[in-house]
Amino acid sequence: MKYVLLFFLFGVALSNLSSEWDKFKRDYSKHYASTAEENERKQIFFENVNRIRSYRQTHPGATFTVGINPLTDRRIELVSGPKIHFESLPILLKSSIEVKNLPESLDWREKGAITPVIDQGEIAVIQGPLVATEVVESLHAIYTNNLTEGSISRIYDCCLQAEPDIFECIQKLGGICRKPDYPEIVDKCEPNACNPFTTFDEIKKLKEKDENTMLTWIQDSTLWVVMNAFGQGFGDYKEGIYDEPTCPKTDGNHAMQVVGYGIEGGKPYWLCKNSWGEH
Repeated sequence: MKYVLLFFLFGVALSNLSSEWDKFKRDYSKHYASTAEENERKQIFFENVNRIRSYRQTHPGATFTVGINPLTDRRIELVSGPKIHFESLPILLKSSIEVKNLPESLDWREKGAITPVIDQGEIAVIQGPLVATEVVESLHAIYTNNLTEGSISRIYDCCLQAEPDIFECIQKLGGICRKPDYPEIVDKCEPNACNPFTTFDEIKKLKEKDENTMLTWIQDSTLWVVMNAFGQGFGDYKEGIYDEPTCPKTDGNHAMQVVGYGIEGGKPYWLCKNSWGEH
């Protein structure tokens, strides 16, 4: 009887996962090129859902929630970039706000300086050019009140190999072009294929983690940052303040645009724009 019961419970669990899979495909309009690809994605989905359930059970006091999202049929390494090593010096954000007497919160989205979130798909290496373009187009919007979507494709074609000096590369190109003027990646640099509509005069780099300086800089511009996307729960994030103590502190593999900051429930946070679609 014991073996029958275990088999029955396993069957129920598998049935629940299959139902979740069918719902996932409907909710996110998922379609696959072949049966083989769908079976592979389905297996990844099952693994990720089991991880989500385990995380919920083992982290009841987490400051953020995890759940099924459009990435649940992908492995996180497919949507994160190459590893970058850096040193980390943690500083309390809340004390920084108090010391510098800065606004308690800032959201550049509310000021019309942030373009819509895009879905990079599984082109992980596009993150650097993508976020760099977003930072420059936002800087243009902040100083001109004119939000124009820049061409990520041009920066990808011409500056991909320039990381981490991607902004120097953009300067040499004369700035960024409008997206319609260079809409597609052609896998070779064509610097004169379009005319840049904006550029910048100065590049400031923060070699060590210094949130005091970040708070000062973000008053005038959004920021380009690198974090580690392999931290528990990051790929399964739904809402809340992502704060995972086990997240590696010295290796980054995912670029994002910091568009603001604030405090919620007494807990300070950075507001980051990701490139994995809106969900």
